[in-house]
Amino acid sequence: MTNINKTIHNAVMVREVLTALHPHPGGHYLDATLGGATHSVEILKASNPDGKLLSLDVDPSALARGKNLQKEFAGRWMVTESNFRHIRDAATASKLIPFDGILFDLGFSSDQLADPSKGLSFQEDGPLDMRLGPKGNEDALTAEEIVNSWSKGDLIKCIKNFGEERFAFRIAEAIVTRRKKQKFKTTLDLASVIAESVPRQHKPGALHPATKTFQALRIAVNDELESLRVALNEAWDILAPCGAIAVISFHSLEDRIVKQTFKSFKDAEVSKKPILPSQTEINKNPRARSAKLRIACKQTSNNICPERTLLL
Repeated sequence: MTNINKTIHNAVMVREVLTALHPHPGGHYLDATLGGATHSVEILKASNPDGKLLSLDVDPSALARGKNLQKEFAGRWMVTESNFRHIRDAATASKLIPFDGILFDLGFSSDQLADPSKGLSFQEDGPLDMRLGPKGNEDALTAEEIVNSWSKGDLIKCIKNFGEERFAFRIAEAIVTRRKKQKFKTTLDLASVIAESVPRQHKPGALHPATKTFQALRIAVNDELESLRVALNEAWDILAPCGAIAVISFHSLEDRIVKQTFKSFKDAEVSKKPILPSQTEINKNPRARSAKLRIACKQTSNNICPERTLLL
């Protein structure tokens, strides 16, 4: 029998997140991206005996794991199915506003990659879905619909803008040509067409040719960038004075949004540069190498929040 608590995902920069959020007894915290639950559990441990946490996710597996672990923190942990785009509504329902610390870990987990049914990976064959969960988007859009029905122009824009893929034109053209003969159904089918359409980089550690296109499709399906913009602004509104928002991003599009949005906040003290994982962590978990942590703290009128300045 599968252990519902088990996760193969290695959470990134746990120590730095705890330093940024400074969980303490009596505090209220929000993990907007539950995932493997490591960050949530560590926040709860650090805020013993009466700190409270609200965790959000749209992935049924992550939600089941979190809810099964709730009993270890009786009365202190709420796990809610919600896209973080609706963070204010979920927070209001929890009755925990304002929050002393809010976390966004924007990387999708190893558990999700290992689940072929989500269609996020080209390592195993699966349906071209790419929704992170039933509430991953609000229009039921899937990657299969995008590659089989969007115009070549829209495909180019998607792959170029969301994947930062320099061969976007070639890839879009190959997709349109192929779908005239046969519609795309699976991840490996799409990945093979992409790989055949672009020059292969024969370098150690080079990305698979489909990596950036799959990223672009996932972002488009889940409306990830706009959801992030909305969520960050709503998170700031529900943050307590001297509270902190910590965001871990994994690619430049996300990091750029976080940086620009943090700069727009009134009365914010913002980390001047992104905090990077240590080399020790990268050696243990190579996926951490692209992670960047940014922090925004809500200052008070007297500007005294000493415990929040450790990473700024």
